[in-house]
Amino acid sequence: MDIFSLKTESRTEFGGREAAALRGTGRYPATLVGEAKPTVQFSVSAEDFDAAVRCTARSFELGLEAGTEKVAIQEVQWDRLGDKILQIDFIRDTDGERAIARAVKFGDKGFVDEDGDE
Repeated sequence: MDIFSLKTESRTEFGGREAAALRGTGRYPATLVGEAKPTVQFSVSAEDFDAAVRCTARSFELGLEAGTEKVAIQEVQWDRLGDKILQIDFIRDTDGERAIARAVKFGDKGFVDEDGDE
């Protein structure tokens, strides 16, 4: 399974207006949680994220201020019509198990399990 790299920018302002302004500049607000580590607030390029997801990305490597983190998508929040992303929540995935579980769940083409079956 491919791991896609995403560059991030830290966020210091929060709230609906700030998130809308961020989306207006072509970035998605995002959060990273998990593994009993502090929550990290940041943004990712909408263009880069959309391109990775079109390639069925399930595993990502985020370039954060504190270093890189291997993550999986936990949840994507959409607007009421379901056509615009409002927020992305990532979860730490050091061993890659969460990304593999999502690939199996969503039946990603090209994913091969340990037995060599698609």
